[in-house]
Amino acid sequence: MRLASFRKKSRHQAAGGITCTTAELLELRHKARSLLGQSSQKAYSIMSGNTLSKFRGRGMDYAESRVYTPGDDIRSIDWKVTARSDKTYTKLYMEERDHPIITLVDFSPSLYFGTKEAFKSVIAARLAATIAWTAALNSDRIGGILQTAEERFDLRPKGGRKGVLALIHALAKATEHKHTENSSAFLEQVLHHGIRTIRPGSRIFLISDFYNFDPNLEQSLGRLRRHNDLILCQIIDPLELEAPAPGIYNISDGKKRARLNTKTADLRRAYIATFNEQREKLGRIAMSLKIPYLKIVSGSDITGVMRRGLSLRRNGSRA
Repeated sequence: MRLASFRKKSRHQAAGGITCTTAELLELRHKARSLLGQSSQKAYSIMSGNTLSKFRGRGMDYAESRVYTPGDDIRSIDWKVTARSDKTYTKLYMEERDHPIITLVDFSPSLYFGTKEAFKSVIAARLAATIAWTAALNSDRIGGILQTAEERFDLRPKGGRKGVLALIHALAKATEHKHTENSSAFLEQVLHHGIRTIRPGSRIFLISDFYNFDPNLEQSLGRLRRHNDLILCQIIDPLELEAPAPGIYNISDGKKRARLNTKTADLRRAYIATFNEQREKLGRIAMSLKIPYLKIVSGSDITGVMRRGLSLRRNGSRA
């Protein structure tokens, strides 16, 4: 059951919560910096995956030392180990690999709704922009796939600020789209397109409210995760966590109107159970596939959720 509010809003409120501007998303670079805090590791713990590269080469992270063989770079000689033995040793490093950051954002009709701070579509855009800025601080390439009713934005990974700006312009445009029909296939579309086009080794943030997902979701996520780091980010409105206070409310799915009577305790319990069941199903899928699962509630601190959830090792934890 998707609710739509007919509350009256001022023009100022509408501009701030129904859509977002490029200027607003540009300002999120400051929040991205706050994610790093005083850490000297930059964005490593936030953007890195849980699997070290199997390749050895010149890179940032020391792997091991082995006996020197002709042709090895003399700059990599491990003088400390050499001094303790009668042989010359050389250092090996984990090779730096290109791991672009990709944001997959499902702008389904159910995201163009909100009761606190902003529409879920705006929260999704802010989250994607924050992720992009954090990636840029880590010198990663940034790309994205955004699916709306009118069009798909397919942004190939670009380096640094260029990648962020391209994504930001697409995100701002996506929040302005008006939906005239219901569809439950947006998530499926963005996943299938991602499976076909995203290169292995990418770090993917899938952002959606996961309001409607088909029985093949687990299979699609498994295929996407097989050669990539994948993180699920669910956008939740507070009204989806708790039934409205007892009363009679006008509701709509964008086409039909009805009245919701929450004066009955049984109906309130059924209301809460419906949304809980959806989150529990998604949680079971994430746990089965060992995919991190983050829940972002409208009105909460996005950077706080990312800090708690993404600083953990990629072990399927939920935040």
